[in-house]
Amino acid sequence: MSCSDVSNPEYLKENRMQSLNHFDQVSLPYQSTPGGTPEENMASQQHPRLLEALQQLADLDFPLDKLWERLMAGLPLKQKVEELETQQKTLENIVSVLSRELGRRDAAPADTLGEAMARILYLEEKVEHQDSLLAMKDVMISNLVARIHTLEQTTYDGCFLWKISDVGLRTQEALTNKRPALYSPCFYTSRYGYKLRLKLFLNGDGIGTRTHLSLFLVVMKGEYDFQLKWPFQHKVTFTLLDQVNKHHVSTSFRPLQTSSSFQRPMSENNVASGLPEFFPLNLLHASGATYICNNTLAFQAVIDTKA
Repeated sequence: MSCSDVSNPEYLKENRMQSLNHFDQVSLPYQSTPGGTPEENMASQQHPRLLEALQQLADLDFPLDKLWERLMAGLPLKQKVEELETQQKTLENIVSVLSRELGRRDAAPADTLGEAMARILYLEEKVEHQDSLLAMKDVMISNLVARIHTLEQTTYDGCFLWKISDVGLRTQEALTNKRPALYSPCFYTSRYGYKLRLKLFLNGDGIGTRTHLSLFLVVMKGEYDFQLKWPFQHKVTFTLLDQVNKHHVSTSFRPLQTSSSFQRPMSENNVASGLPEFFPLNLLHASGATYICNNTLAFQAVIDTKA
């Protein structure tokens, strides 16, 4: 068959008729038969109409062979749909597996972050603990420094020299009653003797308020009080030192044996006792007076353990 035969109208018409005869042969089972079922008889009744329609298509030069190919191509459509559904399920399974894997990978950084946060909290608590320990050590060091300073000023022979700095500030504190009294470091009459200290009122106390320096002796509770003689009854001498002209002023007194201030201490300190009118304030601050030098006062206390 040549290309000219294919383009010949007579050939095309003959080819269409062959396709129509082929379709007629395929549809023969649907023709009405004696004793056939209603469905078969209905098919035979519809068959002439189908043939008539095909004849009309042939007259219109419709390519029946293409129609037949399309009809035959539609047969495996269901199979293709099933294949597509199978592929879809496969893809869904793959996506599900990938989602689980991504979830695991996302969970791993979260776990690592949680561990890191726990570690940070632990380290913060440890730092706080170390800070508290350092603060305690600072307090201990401060106490030790103060103790060393006190020990450096402590005497064990009953003679004590007390220097008071910043007298101007201390006087203002006394006038405003912010800090009316000053206490000296402790001192001892001997290595295992009485434990004592001085108490000073820069603006006076009692009958010496606002007129005199008031200076008192405080008997303190000591480690070796059990072997000492009570009440305390040794002569006490207070001296205000003139730091330039050496015009020192001294006053002595003997403790009253009936006074509770000189009995064996039951608490850390006994009530102070001494000289409320030790030295006049007007003389202390008089022009030309040199008791205050470089904003410093100096006192001396002597305990005569032999008298």
